[in-house]
Amino acid sequence: MKRPLRRPKLLFALLPALILACRPSAPRTPEALRAAYADALRRDDPDAAYDLLAPELQAELSRERFRGRWSASPSDRALQLAELEALDPGRRPAILGGTTAHQGGVVLRWAEVASEYKLIAGLPVSPGTATPAQAIRAWIAAIRAADSARLEALLTEDLRARITDDWRERVDQIEARLAEPGALELSPNGETALLRYAPGRALVVVQSAAGWRIDALN
Repeated sequence: MKRPLRRPKLLFALLPALILACRPSAPRTPEALRAAYADALRRDDPDAAYDLLAPELQAELSRERFRGRWSASPSDRALQLAELEALDPGRRPAILGGTTAHQGGVVLRWAEVASEYKLIAGLPVSPGTATPAQAIRAWIAAIRAADSARLEALLTEDLRARITDDWRERVDQIEARLAEPGALELSPNGETALLRYAPGRALVVVQSAAGWRIDALN
């Protein structure tokens, strides 16, 4: 099986709910749907966003409750809009996908890439490494929790101070950059992610069978 494709999580917590409804005024393509939702975010228009929901979801969520949720999440909406507007041209076309159910309750998610379907979710991975961002955050946590006393005991005091300061600065820069919308750059095949965290410095994450792994750091 080819390596599964992973894409950075964008607005996908909400977009699956914005199903193209069978109504004349509904957007007719995924790209048009995404553009309509982005426009609603820019205009701070919860009613326009609500009209994009499928009838099944509207039946479970009233317009009034939707407005309440909308008003209560200004920072989330700002982040969603920033991520939408930061999409590079190569990621603007919609990705067609689907799910399949298997024995034991396993559900696999697939996406169409270059006229072929590739697995994007469902295989067991190491905890906290299902996306490039999760893998980087897990690495940051491990670095900060590590007991470096034994290593430091082998270094001179001057070198120990320089290494400690350098790593602390790098980790802080990586964590701050990771929090910025669109910071992770995904390769065209979806198997490598790049995080430029300082001038001339970058962190590379690659996909493996056990999840995402850090492959290079400079």
